[in-house]
Order: sequence, then C-alpha cells, then structure tokens
Amino acid sequence: MATKSKVFDDSTSVSNPPPSYDSISTSVSDVVRYKPSVFSFLKSKEKRRATVLSGIREIVSSPDFTPSSVGSIAATLPAAEFSDLLQQRNIEDHTALYWAIVKKRREVLWVFTKFISEFSPACSSDLRLACMTMNDNDLFMQLNLGDNVNPKDKSLRRILGCPRDEIQVFQHELVENRRIVYFKLVFKMFQTRLRIMQELAVEFIAQGM
Repeated sequence: MATKSKVFDDSTSVSNPPPSYDSISTSVSDVVRYKPSVFSFLKSKEKRRATVLSGIREIVSSPDFTPSSVGSIAATLPAAEFSDLLQQRNIEDHTALYWAIVKKRREVLWVFTKFISEFSPACSSDLRLACMTMNDNDLFMQLNLGDNVNPKDKSLRRILGCPRDEIQVFQHELVENRRIVYFKLVFKMFQTRLRIMQELAVEFIAQGM
C-alpha cells in the first residue's frame, strides 16, 4: 500500500511574520503625533469662543454698532454654539442680552435675538431681571416673558390660534406714601380658555413705579 508523506519546510512555517522594529516605531510615532492634534483642535475651538465672546462684549459696550458686525462674528462659530454663547452669563455674571437691555441698546438686543430660536431657562430669567431693573413692561411683553407663568395656557393659545393677551401698565404718582398702579388687561378668547383651563394667570412688571 502506497502512503503519502508531507515534508515540513521550516521556511514556510510562518505565513505572517511579526512586523519589523522599524514599522512598530513608525506606528507608535503616528499615534504620538495624532494626540497633540486633538488637543490643538480643542484649544483652537476654545480660542475661537473666547474671540467671539470678546467681540460680543465689544458690541454691547461700544456706542458704534453696526448690525453686520454681529453676523461676521457669528459666522466664526456654528449657529448652536453662538446662540448658547449669547445666553450664558459670561459678561459680569449676566448675559449679553441683559446688558443690551440695561444699557438701552434695543437695536443690539433685537439683532442678538435673531440668532436664538428659544430662550433657555437661565437666559429667560436674566431677561426678566433686566426688564424689572429697567421697569420695562412693554419690552417684557415683546419678549413674551410672561408666557412662562403658565406654559399650558401658552400651548392652548397656540392650538386655538389665539393672539397674546394685552397688558398695559400706567404709572401714577405716590398717594399718601403708597404707589397706586392702574393697568389694562385684555384676555383674548377669555371664555373658551377659562372653560378649558379653569383658571387664567398673567404676569407683568410694575416694580419701581
């Protein structure tokens, strides 16, 4: 009976020989070179944010303002990051919008708000404080800050197609050391909303009168 035998060839026993020292050194050096690039990217990103914040501060504080300057600064960051930066309390513990209100830079305020789809709770609180500081009920209403008193009613008005309520505050002089304030309130679609909600609430500014 014939048999077959297989001759073992030591030269072919290793099909995938280990990499050479030079190739290992090259791959390690590539990793080492890659890590600093990540840190450089993060550092560059923080530098851009700091530059944009400096530009925002300059716009708020400078009397020489052009709306186009905001657009050029905003273009250096993604829209969401620029919106977030505007709403952070990063200028003397307040937002840029707060200072635009307090310094009576109404044009700056409206340009800033164009980059914000919805105020964050922290920014909304800062805006409310600014309006109270300036005793500005009209601006308080224009910014829809009173809607926060009852979010369910806000949602209902949207479903009903109901316009915002009208609230006007009239200032009067002191009478016997007491401040008397009159205001005009007009609830839109009053009966329908009251039947559904069972209660209605409004908020306005009368501080400092």
